[in-house]
Amino acid sequence: MTVDYALIFKNLGLVGLWLLVIPFLFITLLTYINRDTKRYLANGCGINSELYLGWLGIFFHETSHLLVALLFGHHITSFRLLKRPHPDQATPNGDRDLTLGYVNHTWNQNSWYQNTGNLFIGIAPIFGCSLVLLGLTAWLLPTLFQGILALTTTPLSLDWENFREALTGATDPWWHWLIALILAINISVGGFDLSQADFANSKTGLIGFTAVITVITVVLTLFQAASGWLKGIAAIILVLSVVLTFSLVVSVLANLLVRLFLQIKWH
Repeated sequence: MTVDYALIFKNLGLVGLWLLVIPFLFITLLTYINRDTKRYLANGCGINSELYLGWLGIFFHETSHLLVALLFGHHITSFRLLKRPHPDQATPNGDRDLTLGYVNHTWNQNSWYQNTGNLFIGIAPIFGCSLVLLGLTAWLLPTLFQGILALTTTPLSLDWENFREALTGATDPWWHWLIALILAINISVGGFDLSQADFANSKTGLIGFTAVITVITVVLTLFQAASGWLKGIAAIILVLSVVLTFSLVVSVLANLLVRLFLQIKWH
């Protein structure tokens, strides 16, 4: 069997770009923007304002952690999907109780599966909230949803024309767009801000995940069967990128509105 090293490295580069680099960029940007929004809200309107503006996102954030932790066989010791912060009270480790929700879990340190699962548990809110936004789009904005689906039919050769036609020819009522925007702001502000604990938890599973996708990509490339693998990944990441780009736009809009409101309030 002739080994095409150039093709192997090309496919590894594509998979690494799609499954590692692109998600990391979205995660970093969404976390930074929404954390900044929360900081402005807490400083200008009190810490409870974070709960009011992002309660739906917080709920889906913690639910995503919980479901994926169960999927990877972790033992859930305690959880709260939504809670009020109590800055005047101390947590068991002595810090102020500022959490808006939590999922505490333990796992078998000797289990490769459970250790690798930490990566997905840590970043689960990004994917969980993306699925919620996608479902919200399918429900309230079906024309836009069909445009997104049109892109995924040819993920390696994007059909932007059908997507543009879906946007310009949208027949969804204006109030559907308004409801979708309000819910999207709530989900984006409360759901996409990964904590330092989330990032730290994800790092423990990164090596195992990278090893798995490397082996799969190399083996499929050697047997000239990588086409379906690459197209499948591209389609998934494309849909995720479209939804997360929408989330970024909404997050920036929410951030600007909060800044504007506080500027008016302070002056």
